[in-house]
Amino acid sequence: MTPPHPPSPAHCHIACTPPPTPTRARHRTAGTFAGIVALLASAAATAQSYRVHPWPIESPSHGARALVTAPHDPVASPFGWHDTNGVPGPEFTTLRGNNAHVYMDVDSNSTPDGPGPEGGAGLVFDHAVNFASPPLSYSDALATNAFYWTNRLHDIFQRHGFTPARGNMQANNYGLGGLGNDPVKVEILKGGGVNNVSHVITADGSSPSIRHYLWNTTTPNRESSFDAGTHGWAYTLLMHRRLIGTCTEGSETPSIGYADLLGLLVTTDFHIATPTAPRGLGTYVLGQPTNGAGIRTIPYSTDMSVFPRTYANLPTLASPHATGSVWAGAMWDLVWAMVARYGASHDLLTGNGAENRILRLAIEGMNTMQCPAGFVSARNSILAADQTLHGGADRCMIWKVFARRGLGADAQEGSPNSILDQVVSFAEPVECDRVFAHGFE
Repeated sequence: MTPPHPPSPAHCHIACTPPPTPTRARHRTAGTFAGIVALLASAAATAQSYRVHPWPIESPSHGARALVTAPHDPVASPFGWHDTNGVPGPEFTTLRGNNAHVYMDVDSNSTPDGPGPEGGAGLVFDHAVNFASPPLSYSDALATNAFYWTNRLHDIFQRHGFTPARGNMQANNYGLGGLGNDPVKVEILKGGGVNNVSHVITADGSSPSIRHYLWNTTTPNRESSFDAGTHGWAYTLLMHRRLIGTCTEGSETPSIGYADLLGLLVTTDFHIATPTAPRGLGTYVLGQPTNGAGIRTIPYSTDMSVFPRTYANLPTLASPHATGSVWAGAMWDLVWAMVARYGASHDLLTGNGAENRILRLAIEGMNTMQCPAGFVSARNSILAADQTLHGGADRCMIWKVFARRGLGADAQEGSPNSILDQVVSFAEPVECDRVFAHGFE
């Protein structure tokens, strides 16, 4: 593949080279008016079904599709995923609602090629797939999967700190701050390019976009709406810009690393995953096995023989994708250090395990990161987030992880606009020396 394009304020490219348990909204006693309204909202919201690769199944390579019912979070999406006015009952019976509008854009004019799949009064989106045929033949299934994952990510990230007041993308913010009027536009089967997922970033109050193109690396071709890792990658970049603005677009930007990290995190089944196993992003669209490198040149792993990159490697890596992998690799190590200490919750909405702690740290860290920022600044923001959110409970564990990847106590980033002037350090602070000795197993 061709070399990666540098990020710009408007566009950024990904590369150039078991079902959730349904939840119910809690409500007051039905005898009160508020209780009746809540009951109606809950009933309206739960009448929705989607045949998709449900969380945490990343792609057709990772598991089968299933019909999931009422997967919305009653806190982040209290009226379901097809509401926009905050009154019980959907405004749309197509794949459009408060958090997302998914449509086909084969002619690449950034407007819908028709209304898309129709769910009817019951909001049932159950569409067949023939993987032996081109993706255009199962566009309704692709659109449904993209709608499910966009809304799922919205709900998960809002629960962990990406609130409407901080720029979360919603048509109606339900009185929680922010500007609203900006659900994510997801353009599937996007024309005008191949082998890509791209995004268009906007300010709060205007809809950003995620664009899924055909990938011609397999026969028949594939389309990345069925690759939740790459979708999570693009959604994270929209979130990152809303939280921090444009001040991390230098050569030493952590933005791509954060996108890789959360693309991996939201599609990892911690029942079966192991820390040293190779973990690639976008393996499906490239026709690779699930343990392939994906869109990066090497897969992620806590095993230094599999993923050996440290802060010292920055001058030898292409920015922003390869350099970003250094930040993602350090944070991936931190995920598994958290798993070793807290275990996994297997619940990205309301759990309090390792995945949830990482999500909170990442979102808080992005929101409070100094500008301009490189990897040392990003490390400092994670330490500060740990203090803010968890009283510094994991301070020495965080230092241990970052020191292992060259972002230790004496590291300096120099200019965030350069990858040639950093100072590498594998040292932990004196007070943390030998505190965390359990490794990543």
